[in-house]
Amino acid sequence: MAASVARTDQYLGETKHQLRDGFGVYTYGNKFFKYEGEWKDGKKHGHGKLSMGDGSYYEGEFKEGEIDGHGFRYWAITKNTYSGQFKLGELHGQGVMKYTDGSVYEGEWHRNKKQGYGTHKDKSGVQYTGYFYEHKMHGEGVAEYLNGDVYKGNWVQGKKQGHGELIHANGTHYEGQWRNDLFNGQGQMQHISGFIYDGMWINGAPTIKACKIIVVGIEANQMQVGQGRPFRIEVAIQNEDGDLVEDDGRELHVSAGFKHLVPKEGLAIYKATKGIDEEPIPTPFGYAIVGYPLTDQVPEDAMIEAGDAMLSVPKSYTNLSGSDISGDEAEPESTTERDGEAVVPPPEGATEILEPDRTDSPDIAVPGGGESGESPEPPIEEQQTPPPVLIPSVRSVQGRGCWPAILIPPPPKDYKPFRILDALSDESGNLSKKAKSKSKDGSRPSTKASQKSSSSSSHEAVTRPGDYVIMVCDITTPPWQDETLEPAYVLVKVKKLKRSPKPKEKEKK
Repeated sequence: MAASVARTDQYLGETKHQLRDGFGVYTYGNKFFKYEGEWKDGKKHGHGKLSMGDGSYYEGEFKEGEIDGHGFRYWAITKNTYSGQFKLGELHGQGVMKYTDGSVYEGEWHRNKKQGYGTHKDKSGVQYTGYFYEHKMHGEGVAEYLNGDVYKGNWVQGKKQGHGELIHANGTHYEGQWRNDLFNGQGQMQHISGFIYDGMWINGAPTIKACKIIVVGIEANQMQVGQGRPFRIEVAIQNEDGDLVEDDGRELHVSAGFKHLVPKEGLAIYKATKGIDEEPIPTPFGYAIVGYPLTDQVPEDAMIEAGDAMLSVPKSYTNLSGSDISGDEAEPESTTERDGEAVVPPPEGATEILEPDRTDSPDIAVPGGGESGESPEPPIEEQQTPPPVLIPSVRSVQGRGCWPAILIPPPPKDYKPFRILDALSDESGNLSKKAKSKSKDGSRPSTKASQKSSSSSSHEAVTRPGDYVIMVCDITTPPWQDETLEPAYVLVKVKKLKRSPKPKEKEKK
């Protein structure tokens, strides 16, 4: 029987057996919905378009009166669009939703909800590919962030939870347990600086936290060594309670310094050294220091000149015992030896000639300060901080670091603190001799000291006895957790070695 055409207030289109069948347009009684498309046995079936009064619409497949199959949906209020599979009028199956804010989801749907495997890219460009449950990231998935960071792992209700791996764009890498988008539980972080933390985390922070470096095996942070003798420095990393923190890969740097001295204004040496100061470094020993070079280049059979004796550098790195050092036990206060003589504090009642540079940096008072009658001090060529440190930094292993053999070498030419020491010592010596001379016969003071000062400005062949400060600092870059450890300090007293006794010749018979 051929199809006929029906015309009513609601329907205009083909019919069969008095049922809508074929192509037709139907307007619902509420005037909000309107269907235009194919019919079968009185039901929407085939391809059609369902329009709504607010401008929204669906166009696609219908089955037995229901939206079912592949189609396209547009929401007039939100301007969102969906293209994909439908089931009984709902988003169900594979589909692509494009949101007005620019975000896009492509993947599986279940009864109008993102559920199953899919990819969501938000308006900022962050992209997640993995499993969803009720619109939220849930299960295994990968998130790629705009800054280049990538997370691979488990998600629960839209948050990182369970086991996961975060790879930062800068190279930092974390693998371990998560909870509520934070590191929680056992995990290892390999920091961009080379530092490695492997342990427990709570709310994004490690449970074990180091705060300082300490020197191991040196009593009261003081030691004595002889000229040209190598020595060992070993350090450990500790927390506030003094417990060892067994972290790996923290970069540690060793350096040295000598007292920062300031001559009194008005002296020739003041003019000669003015304007070439480097920034002094505070120490726990009550005075500041300026840099002094260190080296770990210790020849196996090196010979070091001390006075007019030649001394062998021992192969052992053991620090010198008291019998290796000339003179009595070291005094608490520092003295500096030069050319076989010791610079010592002036006798009681005399004005001190040297003073360590403390926090307020007082000037050094020298008897007879002033320029009259003084020969001008030769200017010191401006130089950088003493020659670059030759000792490479080390990485901590299980919370420890070690330099098995380091050496305090002879000073750089015209090293400023030694120039000041020499000049002030000569000034004090000249005044003392002048006073003695006047008390006897009024003769002029000797010029031997000034000649010695002139010669001391040349390059010295051996390490000058005196007090040196060794520092071990945390130079991990960038700092782990944005914090740098407190450095460790050691006071090293370099002593002049005894001269080797000359062998006695056998008497001839």
